[in-house]
Amino acid sequence: MAIYRTVPQATGKGTLAIEWTDVLGRVVEARTIAVEMTDETEIRFPLDLRRALAMGNEVRARFTFDGTGKNGKADHREESATVSFVAKPADRDWWDYMIMMWQPHSAERTASLRPLGVNGGQFSGRAKTPPEFLLKNNLRWYAENIATDFYSEYHRYRPDRIQNWSFLQAKELYRKDPSSKEALKRHPSLSDDEWLRKVSERLTEAVRTQSPYRPVFYDLGDESGVADLASFWDFDFSDQSLGQMRVWLRERYGTLAALNNQWGSNFALWDTVTPQTTREAMKREDENYSSWSDFKEWMDVAFSRAIRTGVDAVRAADPDAYAGIAGGQMPGWGGYDYWRLSHALTAIEPYDIGNNIEMLRSFQPRLPFVTTAFAHGPWERHRVWYELLHGARGHIIWDEKFEMLGARGEEAAPYYNELRNGIGALLIQSERQADPIAIHYSQASMRAEWMLAHRAKGDAWINRSSSSERLDSDFLKLRESYCKLVEDLGLQYRFVSYAQLEEGELARRGYRVLILPRSSALSAAEVREIRGFIAHGGVVIADGEPGVFDDRVRRLPAPSLSGVPMARWDALSYLQDRLLGKGDALRKEAAATMERASVKPRFALLDEPGVETHTFANGGVSIVALLSNPELRVDELGPPEFKSNQQFEKRKNVRLNLPGEWYAYDVRSGKALGKQKELRLDLDPYEPVVLALSKEELPSLHIDGQTEAAPGDLVRVAFRYEGPAVATAPVIHVDVIDPAGKVQPDYSGNVIARGGAAVKLIPLAQNDPVGRWTLRVRDVITGQSQTTTMDVR
Repeated sequence: MAIYRTVPQATGKGTLAIEWTDVLGRVVEARTIAVEMTDETEIRFPLDLRRALAMGNEVRARFTFDGTGKNGKADHREESATVSFVAKPADRDWWDYMIMMWQPHSAERTASLRPLGVNGGQFSGRAKTPPEFLLKNNLRWYAENIATDFYSEYHRYRPDRIQNWSFLQAKELYRKDPSSKEALKRHPSLSDDEWLRKVSERLTEAVRTQSPYRPVFYDLGDESGVADLASFWDFDFSDQSLGQMRVWLRERYGTLAALNNQWGSNFALWDTVTPQTTREAMKREDENYSSWSDFKEWMDVAFSRAIRTGVDAVRAADPDAYAGIAGGQMPGWGGYDYWRLSHALTAIEPYDIGNNIEMLRSFQPRLPFVTTAFAHGPWERHRVWYELLHGARGHIIWDEKFEMLGARGEEAAPYYNELRNGIGALLIQSERQADPIAIHYSQASMRAEWMLAHRAKGDAWINRSSSSERLDSDFLKLRESYCKLVEDLGLQYRFVSYAQLEEGELARRGYRVLILPRSSALSAAEVREIRGFIAHGGVVIADGEPGVFDDRVRRLPAPSLSGVPMARWDALSYLQDRLLGKGDALRKEAAATMERASVKPRFALLDEPGVETHTFANGGVSIVALLSNPELRVDELGPPEFKSNQQFEKRKNVRLNLPGEWYAYDVRSGKALGKQKELRLDLDPYEPVVLALSKEELPSLHIDGQTEAAPGDLVRVAFRYEGPAVATAPVIHVDVIDPAGKVQPDYSGNVIARGGAAVKLIPLAQNDPVGRWTLRVRDVITGQSQTTTMDVR
C-alpha cells in the first residue's frame, strides 16, 4: 500500500494521477484516481508488486484538488511528488545458475554483457549507495570484501605495497629472532573479541544497506586465511588466541593431567599451557607432535569460528541470506579444514584445488558455491562444464583485460547462454548421486605427513608459500589420484571426514568401500569404526601404513590397524601415468576390487577410460552426463611429458550401457532417442553429453496462456504435464518475444514445474509495443518445444 500525503487537511474533491516506472524504462502502471476527502491528509492506493520486474522503481504522483478550507475560502491545490523504492527480487533460494562479472563497467557496457549470458556482478559490500551500473540493468550482485582487513590481513590489496606484505614482515621478524614468539602473533587475532565485535557491527551495517537488493551472497573477505592464503605458518601465539585455546583444550582433555600425559609435558597450571612451535616440535625425538598438532587444529577451529561469527552477523540482519568467503583455498593449512568450514558458512567461492569442491558437496550437498573463470579457449569451456557437473551454481568472471566485450565474450556466449537457459537450473534442482565409496578426509593425517616430510629440513619451512604447499604435497596429489581413479571406473564417491567416520557414517550410508589415502593419524573411534566396517564385509583400500599416529599425531607403539586386511593401490603414480596413456593395470585391478565389493556403475561406459560419468536424480528421471576427465591444472603437473592432454582432446565414440530398456533423451540437443538398452554417443573433448533416462516415457508439456492482452496486463501462463509427473523438479525455459521478433530477457527465464505444473506471470508494461507476441517454451529434460501467441492490443 502506498500513501500520498498533503497538508493541511483537505475537504473536497480531486484526482491523483499515478505513474510507476522502473530502471528498465517501463511504465509499469499509469492511472488516475478520483478522490473525495473530508478533513484528511492521506490518500492510500495499492501497488501490485507482482508487476515489479526491476529492483529500481519510481512512483510519480500529481495531485489536483478543489475544496473548501476551514476558513471557508476556496482550497485549490496542484502538487506533485516523486518517490523511489526497491522491489526485492522474488527469489532468495539459489535455484538457478549465476554468471557474475567481477570488473565494474559503465551501465552501457554492462548492458552489452547481458546477451552473453551474464546475469550478475560484484560490488563493494561496504558501499553506501547501490551499484548503478548493475541496478540500471536489473542485474543482481554479490557484496564483496566486507571485512577483508580481518579475514585476509596477510593477503589483501593495498595500493602502495604487495598483497602479502604483512606476511613477509612476519617472516622477516622471525628470521631476526626465531626464539621470539612476536612474529607468531597474528594481528588482528582471529580470537580477538573486540575485533569480532567490530566486524559484526560492520557486517550488520553493510547488510542493512544492501539487503533490500538481496545480494546473491555476502563475501566476508577475499582470499582469506590464517596467514597468507593456505601458507604454513605458526599463527597464532597472541594472548587472545592462547587464552581461548586453553578453554578449548580444557573442554577436550578435561584435566590437566590428561593433557600432560598426551603432550608429554608437565604444566602445573592451565594458564601456563603453551603449545610447541614448529621449530620446537621438529626437535622431538619421540615423534610425539601432539602439542604442535593440537595448536594447528586450534587454528582451524579459530578460523571457522571467526567465519561463523561473520555469517551469523549477516544472517541476524538478513535471515535467509547466503554468506561466506571468496577465493577459498586448497584443503590444508591456513584454516582450510573443509569439514569445519562447510558448517561455518552458507556460500563460498573456492578455487578448485585439491578436491575442495568435492569435499564441499560431500559434507554439505546443498551449500551453494561458485568458481572463478580466468581464461578462455576450449579448456576453459571444459572447465565451466566440469565445475557445473561437480556441483557449482555459477561462476565469477575475472576479466582484467576487458576481453568479454570482444573475442572472449563471443567465444563464451554460446555455452554461457546454454547454461543459463535451463540446463544449469536442471542440474542444481537434481540430486547428485554417488556410489557407496568413501574417501577418508583427515586433517590429522595431513599434519602428520607434513611433519614427516619437513622435519629434517629444519627452519626451511619459513620459506614456504601457499603455492609450494600445493606443488610438493604428495598427500594432496595422492588424494587427487584416488579421485581420478574412481572416476575413471565410471563411479563417484563422497569424502567422509574424521568426525563423520567417528560418528558411524559408514554404516549409516551403507558404504561398501573405504579409501584411506595416507591416513597415518587415526583416532581410537575411527579405528573402531573401520574395524567394524571390515567385519561387516566392507572393503578397505589403503596407501602407506594407516594409523601409525593417533589423531593428536603422537606415534603409537604399533599401527592401530595392523593385521587388518586391506587392498593396496599405487594411486600416486596413476595420476601421472594416465596422462601418458598408461595406468591400465591399476585401473583393471581397481575395477576388480570394486566388483568384489559389489560396486558397479549403474550406467556403465564401456571400454573408455578418461571419461567421467555423473548421475543426478530428478524424481524418476536420471540425468547422466559424460565428460572427458583430464587433470584440470596441467600447468602444475611437473615435467613437460606430463602436460600433454592429447588423449583427452580427441572426439570419442562411446557406448553407454543402461540397466534395462529405458527411454532416453539427449538434453542438450533436445532429441528423444527412444527406448534403448545401449547408447552409442559422440563425445566432444571439451563439452559433455547430457542424457535424461527414464523407465517410463516422459509426458508431454501443455501450455495454457492468454491469447489476448492489453499493455499493462499481468499475463498468466500456466504449464502442466499431460500425465503422471515422473520428474519432481523439471525445468521449463520460456522466451518471451515481442512483435519485432526480439527476445525480452526480463520477461523470459526458467520455471520449475513442481508437482507437474507451474505458472509464470508476465507483467506487461503500459508502454510495451502492441502487436503479436510469441511465447517459445521448451521442456529442458525432453527438449519438447512449443510456441503460443498473444495479441497485445
